[in-house]
Amino acid sequence: MKNNPSSRLTRNRVNDALRARGRDESLRQGDGFFYFGGGDAVNWLSCTVMVRRISDLTLEQWLAEFDKLVTRDNQLRKQMPKDSPSGKPSKRSRKT
Repeated sequence: MKNNPSSRLTRNRVNDALRARGRDESLRQGDGFFYFGGGDAVNWLSCTVMVRRISDLTLEQWLAEFDKLVTRDNQLRKQMPKDSPSGKPSKRSRKT
């Protein structure tokens, strides 16, 4: 199967798919990796996807990676002490 230029995966296509889901986050490119930024992603504990090229994943895989990061962030936050947004125990809850 030959690559059709109109079906080439771009960040715009991934971001359009995220917007179609009603999300404010967007896929951005770092130096040798990609990450999700904006929206709720600014507060995520992890937002990176370690691939070099956007074409390393399909659109469906990018959306699955996004979903995994959302789920992972929610799980990590549930494990954090309620009195500490950073996950570090507050001074009053530390054992001395």
